Amino acid sequence: MIVKSRIKEKGINALMIVLLLLGTGIYSCSVQAQSFAPFKYMGFEGTFGVRSFGINSDIPQIDQMSTLVEGGSVGFTFGSDFLRAKLRAGGFYYSAASVPRTVDLFESETLLNFYPLQYFRKSENSFDIYLLAGVSMDNVKFYGHYMSDEKVNYSTSSEPFLGRITQFNTAIGLGFEYQLPLQGDFLHFFAEAKYGVPVSSDANRVAFENTSIERFTSVNVGVSFGMKQ
Repeated sequence: MIVKSRIKEKGINALMIVLLLLGTGIYSCSVQAQSFAPFKYMGFEGTFGVRSFGINSDIPQIDQMSTLVEGGSVGFTFGSDFLRAKLRAGGFYYSAASVPRTVDLFESETLLNFYPLQYFRKSENSFDIYLLAGVSMDNVKFYGHYMSDEKVNYSTSSEPFLGRITQFNTAIGLGFEYQLPLQGDFLHFFAEAKYGVPVSSDANRVAFENTSIERFTSVNVGVSFGMKQ
C-alpha cells in the first residue's frame, strides 16, 4: 500500500503540472485568436519507438527490473499551427532481447502538442519545435515461469501469461518536426521524447497488486500525414 500511496502523491503533482501546461497553451492560443485556425491539419500518424521503465514489486523475480520494450503505434492528429492533438489509440510494444523477463505493453494515449515558435514567425518554416503534454493508459503484461500458481497454465510451449497491471500516467516532453512543403496536404516527420509519472495503478490478480511502473520514459520517431486547409 506504501507503493500505491507514493504513486498517488506523485501522480497528483504531475497531473497538476500537465493541466497547467495545457491551460497555458490554450490561453496563449485564445490571445492569438485572430491567427488561430482550428483544424487546419487533419490526418493520421504512425510511430516507432522504445519505452523504458523500472518495475517495483513484491515479486522478487521482477522487483527493481529495468525494462525496455520496442514497438509502434497508430493514431489520429488534428489541430492548428499552434496546437495539435494526437490520439494514439493503439500502441504495441514488446520486450527487448536484453530484458531478463518477458514484458509486453499496450498503450493508448492522448497528447497535445504546443508550437511556441509559431507566434514569432511571419512565414512557414520547414523545421519546428513543440512541447507536449498528455495522459496515457498503459497495460503491462507479464509472462514467464517464475510463479507457482494453479491459475497459471504451464503446459504450453510458450511462456504463459501471469498477470497484468493497468496504469494511468501523465506525460510531458519535447519534440522536433520537419514539415515538407506541400499544397493541400501535409507530410511531417518528427522525433520526440517524453517522461511519464504514474497517477493510478490496478492489477488483474492479487499477486500483482503491489507491482507498479516508475521512471517511465519514451522516445518516438514517426510520420503524420493528411489534409491541410
